[in-house]
Amino acid sequence: MAIASSFPLRHPERVHPALWRGTQLARPQGAVVSTGFHVLDRQLPGQGWPLSSLIELMPSQPGIGELQLLRPALARLDARSILLIGPPYSPHYHCWRNWGLEKHRLIWINPQTQMDVLWAAEQALRHHACAALLCWAEAARLPSLRRLHWAAAQNDALFVMLRPPCAANQASPASLRLSLSPAAQGMKVHILKRRGPACNASISIPFYLSQETEPTASAPAVGHLYAIPAAGGTTHKHRLPDRGGFSTVRHTAAHHVTLDQPVSANA
Repeated sequence: MAIASSFPLRHPERVHPALWRGTQLARPQGAVVSTGFHVLDRQLPGQGWPLSSLIELMPSQPGIGELQLLRPALARLDARSILLIGPPYSPHYHCWRNWGLEKHRLIWINPQTQMDVLWAAEQALRHHACAALLCWAEAARLPSLRRLHWAAAQNDALFVMLRPPCAANQASPASLRLSLSPAAQGMKVHILKRRGPACNASISIPFYLSQETEPTASAPAVGHLYAIPAAGGTTHKHRLPDRGGFSTVRHTAAHHVTLDQPVSANA
């Protein structure tokens, strides 16, 4: 009897796949996609970003490289759309194209309110509308997060919410939560929550081998990134400088930008 009773303790995943020992990384309940950074993959259950699940990234401020952290995974997904809902800056098409992500796959939705952001994200997940959904949410209550987490579980998309640093102190059903801060040649990642033991050390993610080898931005290309304004809004078209997947222009709810015509940095 002693041997039989100890068996589930040594191998809880054989009792149910959602169980794991606290000293070990859990087995993923669904598919995963590699982050493209081995040092990070080794610290994540399943060796990558979990699909069909809510992931939260909390950068110290927008535009520090959070999209570059996701770039390898986005390039590995199928050819369905990539939805950007409520980004704080205008997406920079030329940069995305250099990452191997073509313009017809990118859909930028700029809702007017935070409630509309969460609603749009839930609808996209429920209708299996994309291969990846990146959603920027300044504020999200726990019931809304639970609804999004449930909707993601019925989907096979990569679902990432980008939230402010203060969200780290709030409860969340997300299976994976990371805080991000800039570093000299990349980014520092701290795992706040994962299915497994606590990770107390920060992880250095090198985007560039050295400052000398950092790629330089070339002249902007003419193209379009499709912007879907909120109800009653107007879509304006501009071409903007690079910010690691973003332009350097922060927009308001009424300012919907694509990449077509030049615009002043003071627009």
